[in-house]
Amino acid sequence: MRASRIIAIAQRKFSSIRRDKRMFAFIIIMPAIQIILFGLAIGATPSNLEVNVVGENAVIEQLKESENLVINEFEDIDTAKEGVSDGKAWAVIQANGTGVKIYLDASNQQISQTILSEVRGAIEKTSPIGLPIEIAEPIFGDKEPRYIDFLAPGIMVLVCFMFSIILTTMSFVSERTDGTLDRVFAAGVTPLEVMLGHLLAFSTVLIGQVSVVILIAMLGFDIPIHGSIVLLFTLGLLLGLAAMCLGLFLSSKASSEFQAMQLTMPIMFPALLLSGILWPVEALPNWLLPISWILPTTWAAEAFRSVMIRGWGLEADIVWGAILVIGAFGVLTISAAAKSLKLRS
Repeated sequence: MRASRIIAIAQRKFSSIRRDKRMFAFIIIMPAIQIILFGLAIGATPSNLEVNVVGENAVIEQLKESENLVINEFEDIDTAKEGVSDGKAWAVIQANGTGVKIYLDASNQQISQTILSEVRGAIEKTSPIGLPIEIAEPIFGDKEPRYIDFLAPGIMVLVCFMFSIILTTMSFVSERTDGTLDRVFAAGVTPLEVMLGHLLAFSTVLIGQVSVVILIAMLGFDIPIHGSIVLLFTLGLLLGLAAMCLGLFLSSKASSEFQAMQLTMPIMFPALLLSGILWPVEALPNWLLPISWILPTTWAAEAFRSVMIRGWGLEADIVWGAILVIGAFGVLTISAAAKSLKLRS
């Protein structure tokens, strides 16, 4: 073993990596972006939280100065609670003598804790000896919510999205590299027909994948599903199909499985960090929110939570919005994939 040979091989490999701009970005730039996104997206305090208040006392007045809450005043408790039931606010805070009574939308544990923390802070500022807080039965969710109840819908979305992309990307690139695709095109098949054929084949796998994810969440971890399981399954299936369309587009741009992985990884981490899967999107900086709501996984995660924890159905705007956004994303990416494949064929 000679050191000079080892150094020569190392120099040759380093030169190769430096010339490959995609490899350089994958090794150096992507980890930096991921760490920055992690710092921006995880752990911050949710803000701009809509809260309905009924009545007046010193605590309510103090809450109006909160930087994280947006206070909406109501005359009666029923109308205020209806706003939470419709998804327009996260809680109702009712003046109860010198204290307060709180009705929470407990579908998001971090947001509930933020609201309770703001109320406790307001009480400390208005009364050194403390005042009573009565936490009523939540409008949605459990009185003592578990973090896994918030996390599980997001993880289910991530699994459906991530593995659908990987499955189609790797399989399609393999067919391109072994010459199968060239023979198919020689037979007169159009790029769009090829894409739709792959989607049809992988859909059988996707049905099993979504079914397993939902069953494990229900039976393995006792995750509550208060809404329609059929609707939840449909949302998961639609998201998986859209992810497959994206996978086909990415694979049309890659000449090898390693290049396909390089194109896939930059999508996975923003989807994980910016979609409200690990932490509420309400905690993101304002300039990141538009990027978050462009992602179909953000809409899917919110729709999954709304169906599972709130029990909402097709009457909810977030559920319809998720269906439209995910469907449009799938149509856009499959069209782009067919066009890209046509240019390469």
